[in-house]
Amino acid sequence: VLRYSTVWSFEQREQKISNTLKLLGLLNDHGKYYPHMFSGGQLQRVALARALILDPKVLILDEALTALDPSLRAQIVNLLLELQQQTGLAYLLITNQLRLVRHIADQTLVLHQGQRLDYGPTQQVFEQPQHDYSRKLIKSIQFWSMSSVSCQLRSFGGDLFGGGAADFCCFGICENGWF
Repeated sequence: VLRYSTVWSFEQREQKISNTLKLLGLLNDHGKYYPHMFSGGQLQRVALARALILDPKVLILDEALTALDPSLRAQIVNLLLELQQQTGLAYLLITNQLRLVRHIADQTLVLHQGQRLDYGPTQQVFEQPQHDYSRKLIKSIQFWSMSSVSCQLRSFGGDLFGGGAADFCCFGICENGWF
């Protein structure tokens, strides 16, 4: 990417790669590894390094944390928050993991079938949702977080939110909360 997107010399590109890997907690040697040589967490960090190598102002995370196990997800979220503090990077987080949204987002936008339903500061959207769909979605999280069921997968689809198959949401419940 750097070879075709910059006019930097080979040495400058190598230094940028080294700095980016270091920023993400990886070693210089990781720049020479093949994908099968990385753990799941390292693969996520490499993906972040590739996205960050050209110093973007905004990073779009479209369900980027969905497939991760809870401990790895927590590590990556902490890394993202750390990067935001260090670099001023902004994120556009697209997810159906509302606990994650509530934890890291400053602003929240609720969309349903392409329509904007709620938008505002995250705390306000969660505490005073304006649209019925948003209220039902938030209430479903409150219902399941009170459940004593541990480590079972719950899925909601169809007419729960009044709109058919496009409304599918999937929530995992563990003893310590949502993941």
